[in-house]
Amino acid sequence: MDEHAGRPAPGRTRGERTERLTSAAATARILQAFGHHATQLGVSELGRRVGVSKSTAHRIIWTLVDEGLLEKVEETGLFRLTSTMRSLGQRAETAQQLHEAATIPLDELRTLTRGTLHVAILDGADVLYIERREGPGTIPVFREVGSRNAAHCTSSGKVLLAHLPHDQQDRAVDRLRLGRKTPRTITTREELLRELAVVRRQGFAENRGESEPGMCSIAAPVRAPLGAVVASLSVAMYVEDVEVGLRHLAPPVIQAANRVSAALGWRP
Repeated sequence: MDEHAGRPAPGRTRGERTERLTSAAATARILQAFGHHATQLGVSELGRRVGVSKSTAHRIIWTLVDEGLLEKVEETGLFRLTSTMRSLGQRAETAQQLHEAATIPLDELRTLTRGTLHVAILDGADVLYIERREGPGTIPVFREVGSRNAAHCTSSGKVLLAHLPHDQQDRAVDRLRLGRKTPRTITTREELLRELAVVRRQGFAENRGESEPGMCSIAAPVRAPLGAVVASLSVAMYVEDVEVGLRHLAPPVIQAANRVSAALGWRP
């Protein structure tokens, strides 16, 4: 047994550790209080809900304001979650819904292809991979959930950019740094917009050696109940001829993406 097990960390008493843990728990509970159908709360109300004094609540709240997690509403004098925190919460909920909806379609699609399967969402200028399945031909990129890649040179990114409303698409493309990863990478705004128009029209996107030499992928959109594209489903693998790519996989990939969309509540 470790002779130091159970002892306070050097230079810190047990009371100090307990105080820090209590403060962290109170901070978490203050943030959670905004999820109970309350968008704006005051210091006294938050202290009452969390079970701490008004002075303690005041100190924690202003720490959260300084960190950009809460903001004060000048009109009411109350506090609310910042857009950053609301976005994080919505993203976590979306990821959980996608996980549940995609499990069976991904597992079944894996039996039809040797590639690596991903579900991804758009996060700024990147695609963020939130689901992954490995086939016999697993490729040594995007090794785990949480990996990112540039949106402009991936099939997932193209699908997600292509289905943004036009004003949002313009702003998103303007923010992209169209770096060249291979000789085939799209590096101009005009070329990317032309490519996105094709993707939107045909219903799927291709990456033919644009992000990694010899690696191709194909992706289709995943839709929310009202039809908005919230994610992409893709297959990626190395191929001998990037000119040919993976277009032959378009039908099963589209079908799998439609099944995930249906599980989310979308009806064409």
